[in-house]
Amino acid sequence: MFFAILWKNKEISLEELGLVQPQDIKQTDGLIVTFETFFPERLNLLWGIIKRWKIMSLDELNNTLWNAKLLWTSDKNLWIELKKEHKIKRFKITDLLHTDKEVKEKGIEIIKIKSDFGIVKWYQNIGLYEAVDFDKPARDMKMWMMPSKLTHIMLNIWLNGIEWNPTIYDPFSWSGTTWFIANFFWYDFIWSDIKINYLIQNLERRQSTKFCKTNRFETFQQDIFKPISIDRENIVIVTEWWLWPVVTNGTSKEQVQKYQHQVIDTYRELIKRIHETQAVKAVFTIPYYIWYENKVEEEMQETSEKLWLKFRSVEEIYKREAQKIWRKIIILSK
Repeated sequence: MFFAILWKNKEISLEELGLVQPQDIKQTDGLIVTFETFFPERLNLLWGIIKRWKIMSLDELNNTLWNAKLLWTSDKNLWIELKKEHKIKRFKITDLLHTDKEVKEKGIEIIKIKSDFGIVKWYQNIGLYEAVDFDKPARDMKMWMMPSKLTHIMLNIWLNGIEWNPTIYDPFSWSGTTWFIANFFWYDFIWSDIKINYLIQNLERRQSTKFCKTNRFETFQQDIFKPISIDRENIVIVTEWWLWPVVTNGTSKEQVQKYQHQVIDTYRELIKRIHETQAVKAVFTIPYYIWYENKVEEEMQETSEKLWLKFRSVEEIYKREAQKIWRKIIILSK
């Protein structure tokens, strides 16, 4: 039996958890879920999951802890119980959602799950997240930039059920966040944008970071309003168009309606291009306007169904409180 501590966006985390094809999922308490899986090695690929690994009985735990020198736990009662049972002098209390470097690198973290115990092995890859989001030049740190955590979650959602090594394609590459994540996990990647020079600049910048790896990728200039020609099979499209134009407190209702029409026109074209390519799946985000009527999803679904594409959206909204536009994940397949 395995367990996972979900991220604050529970529904999105559960979508991503599908990568390990969980069975007999049970929510035990708050953000903790338990499950069985035949693919435990995939647990280390999850990003929207804070912590995860294996559930043990007390006897199994005792065998694991016989040579432990430092234990971490978020449960003070468990701390007292284990201190009596084992002659371990070094204990530290940590938050259930904490992923501090010291916790990961020193000692063993234990979580009480009903009458059993969870041993943590994998944590969120915060170092990679920081390298992607916080290493960007100031000009890139815009409110509509796609968060790298969300990018990774979207990749994992679409890799669920795919047994081959796919090629990831991002037709709105801009700053290259999707490429950076796909590259880190050794996926073949194709990226395009209407501004080819900007792509090249971002490629050079990304390759200078310590997390960059070398794998197969292609770059070309592409206007999404024109047909896309890619001579490659088994393509998975993962992308986000700008959440543009930016909505502020001073934006009128009429302006937001105008912006939605611009977004709808662009995404209609994107869906048509998805239908034309060899892509087997696509996941992308659409803007969700706070305090305004949202028509983008309705229009996207109508366009998809006319092209005989299977349309699904994740109900939970991905949001950052400081932003006026949130994101909704859309999933298409043929």
